[in-house]
Amino acid sequence: MAGIGTDRRRLRLHMRGMAVVSALLIVAVIAALAAALLGRQSAFIRTTQGEQSRVQARWLLRGELGAAQRLLRAEAVREPTTRLDGLWNRPLAGPVAGQVAADGARLLSEITDEQGKFNLRNLVDRGRIDPAEMAVFNRLCAMTGVSQAQAQALVRRVVGSIADPEGEAAQTAPDAAADTLAATLGLPSELPRAPQAPRPRVLEDLLAVPGIDASVLARLAPFVTMLPARTWINANTASAELLAAGVPGLALDKARAMLAARDRGQWFINRGDFANRLQMPVLDERDVRIGIDSNWFRVASVLDTPRTKYVQVALLQDDKTNLPRVVWLREGV
Repeated sequence: MAGIGTDRRRLRLHMRGMAVVSALLIVAVIAALAAALLGRQSAFIRTTQGEQSRVQARWLLRGELGAAQRLLRAEAVREPTTRLDGLWNRPLAGPVAGQVAADGARLLSEITDEQGKFNLRNLVDRGRIDPAEMAVFNRLCAMTGVSQAQAQALVRRVVGSIADPEGEAAQTAPDAAADTLAATLGLPSELPRAPQAPRPRVLEDLLAVPGIDASVLARLAPFVTMLPARTWINANTASAELLAAGVPGLALDKARAMLAARDRGQWFINRGDFANRLQMPVLDERDVRIGIDSNWFRVASVLDTPRTKYVQVALLQDDKTNLPRVVWLREGV
């Protein structure tokens, strides 16, 4: 009988131990589930807060773009020429309001006159390579340390992205200089009706060109742009290097002296004024694509927060009669 009693006590103790273990396992499972739920909830909250910050950042940056449009419109009414002393040429920086302000975020915006640069779209005119503009680009590349081979690679990529859907080349007189230049570059004398490559919008789109790296584009960035249409160079905003490249026979030192006077307030009032100051009587001003105003501007805005940066870049077309039109807009983080 004593042995039976002992066995029963052992069984009860064993059952109690199993119950305790089962309870501990249940508690552990519940704790694990609770931790997982809390983790998911925290992740959801962070995702929601991040999305709210992105939405607010997007609207803040759109507000900067709207302010740039209004500023350019006011400048066009105030002054018919586009000059470096305009209100548009003043970078803006400051704190912001709203949810992102709690992190000490700052907003920076800058407007750039894209006609103060060489426009790669100028390389093609009426379905053919433009020899005069090609010469300008070659001189600019030589001054900025870009090799001839690299310049030709860039030209082939840009020309391949431009089509001649109306067949304008066939409707115009043959151009021996253009045909010879195209043959040198390994391109057809007349552009095809459809582009052979996507049209680049910014210089960074040319990074995939063989032989072109970030250092090459960094040297060209202050002087080169890519616009949807052919344009002139604005002498009131261009650099000395660009003017020296754009005007055949103009020495860089002389270009710098002209622009030093310009930046002291002697702005060019028209094309004739620019030609007179060149003091190059043999130069036909009709052969030089130089102007004194601009219709294309780039607006870059950055919302800088401790967590990340929100970037917006847009191209505006300003016809001087209405609010500038957004041609394209890029956003990134």
